[in-house]
Order: sequence, then structure tokens, then C-alpha cells
Amino acid sequence: MNASYRAGSHRFPGWLSLFALFFFLLPSGRPVFPAASEAYNLLLITVDTLRADHLGVYGYDAIKTPAIDRLGQGGMLFSRAFSHVPLTLPSHCSLLTGTLPLYHGIRDNGYRLPAAAATLAEILKKSGYRTGAFVGAFPLDSRFGLDRGFDVYDDLYGSKNAVRDLSFVERKADDVNRKALDWIGGRRNDKFFAWIHYFDPHAPYEPPSPFKEEYRGREYDGEIAYADFRNRGAFGQTG
Repeated sequence: MNASYRAGSHRFPGWLSLFALFFFLLPSGRPVFPAASEAYNLLLITVDTLRADHLGVYGYDAIKTPAIDRLGQGGMLFSRAFSHVPLTLPSHCSLLTGTLPLYHGIRDNGYRLPAAAATLAEILKKSGYRTGAFVGAFPLDSRFGLDRGFDVYDDLYGSKNAVRDLSFVERKADDVNRKALDWIGGRRNDKFFAWIHYFDPHAPYEPPSPFKEEYRGREYDGEIAYADFRNRGAFGQTG
């Protein structure tokens, strides 16, 4: 990733935020760069197909994204960030292995991550972390290998949606949050790494009410606003 950022201070309220990637060090009120002897919980939130230029914190005033805007204003906001692959599975493979597609070998959805590519979850599990992942859509199904190192890898999406294309089988952020926050709530005495993935801004664009009505004709923005609204639930429980 080639990126530049701005930050309001050297200490942040427990959050380290990237778009459309959010990475948190918990609990709140501590420096984002802990001493080597300190054990921090880690929360990674990824939002599929979320354009930076459709967020308020990046100057887009036609949408309400208060949760993400607050994180960007109080944390670390990247002004230039480049994905190595503009596809769900390969991009997440790069995020979770810290390697390029040339190394991990995943250049499209539907391939399986090779065992030689160590994941962040595997590394943290060996360091004593409890690990849980809660993903929103089939491109990140456990069969593709990103489940390695996770104690829990929740990829239960339910039935196909209206597109009737296996690559689009998904679930709403409500369901993802319910599973994720229940798991996080049971880790009060453990150090943990949790990954929450939202697929809502991906096509087909079908935001639920009241976002459907508020963003009629701009359903992509409605999906983003809905995902932001549900993000507040994750932030509230872990902050």
C-alpha cells in the first residue's frame, strides 16, 4: 500500500482507522502504538466496495456517515491508499497476509489461499489470542482458505439473493454484527483478534428502510449509510 495520512495528535481515543479498512487497538484511551510488553485486543473491520469519495470525511456532503466521519476526524485518515487487487478475496488475502498477489497467488475470487502464506490470525493465535471472523458474503467463504488461524469463522449467509449468482450470496450487516458482537462480548477476559466484514455496499444495491427512502435513486449511497449506521453498533460495544 502506498499511502499518506494526517493525524490530529500522537494519541488517539483507542482507534486506528483506515478506509475502507478499519483497524482498532482496544481498549480506548491508550496510545495507538503500545509498548512491546502490552497486550491489546485487535478489531479489524473491512467494508466491501466502499469508495472513499462517497464518505463525508472525504468531502462528500450528499451522504450521512457520522460513525466513519468521527473515526477519520479523531484517528488516522489516509488520503492516498491503493488496493493491490480490486476484488474481494485477493484484496483480503493481501490484507491478512501482508503480501502481494505475486506471492500469495490469489488474483481472482474463487481460488484457495495456499498453506505457505501465513495469515495474521495464525500469527496472533500462536501468541495466545482468541480469534474470530464474521464475514458478510460468499467470496470470503471458509473454503477459500482465510479461515486458517481463526477459532471461529462465521460464514453462514443463508439463501441466495435476487441476483441468483453464487458470488453474490450475502447477509446484511445486522446479522454480521449480531454474531460478531455476541462473540466479542464473551471475550472480556481474553485477549482477542476479531475481523468483521460488511458486504452491503456491493451490488445489488438494496438498502433497507429508512435508507431506501432517504437515498432513493442513489441506492449505493443508501447501502453505505446503512453500513455506517451498523458500524456504530460495533464501535459502541468495543470502545
